[in-house]
Amino acid sequence: MDNLRGSLDFVTVCCLRLLWDEIYDNWVKVAQDVGLTVTEELILLAIWFCGESTVTEVASMLQRDKGTVSKGVYSLERSGLVARETGQDRRYSEFTLTEMGEKVRLELVEKHGRGQGLAFAQGFLTLTEEERTAFARTAAKLVRYTYGDTYINTIRQMRNLPNSTQELIDRLMKETS
Repeated sequence: MDNLRGSLDFVTVCCLRLLWDEIYDNWVKVAQDVGLTVTEELILLAIWFCGESTVTEVASMLQRDKGTVSKGVYSLERSGLVARETGQDRRYSEFTLTEMGEKVRLELVEKHGRGQGLAFAQGFLTLTEEERTAFARTAAKLVRYTYGDTYINTIRQMRNLPNSTQELIDRLMKETS
C-alpha cells in the first residue's frame, strides 16, 4: 500500500483532481459573473468556435446529450445571446452568436485569458511553449484514448472549424498515434 501512495500514477491522479477542482470552481464563478451556468458558457463558446452550429454538433463537441444542449441553447436564445436560423426542415436550426452574445463571449475569454482568480491558468501561462505543447500533446492523447478516433473525427469534420484548429488537431493526432 505504501508503494501505491508513492507511485507516480497515484500522485498524478491526486494532482489532476486538485487541478480539476481549481479549474471547475473558477469556471463556475466566471460564468456566474456574466449570468450564465457553466453548461451555457460551454455551449456559447462551442457555437462561437464553429461560427454557427446545430444542437447535434454542439452536443457532439461537448460530449453532452442533445436534451441538455437544447435547453441551454434555448436559454441563451431567450437571453438574446444566440440567434436561431431555421432551415427548410423546421426541425433543423443553426445557431450563431448575436452582438450581445459576442460581447459576453469576449468578456468570458478576457476573464479566463488573464486567469482571473485561477492559479492554474496563471501557472499554465508561466510554462514555456515547449511545456505547453507537451501538455497539449498529453491531453490530446488522453482524450483520444478516452473518447476514441470517432470523437476526434467528428470534431475534425465540423463545418466551420478554423483551418488553424484543424491543422493543430491533425498535428497532435499524428504525434500521439
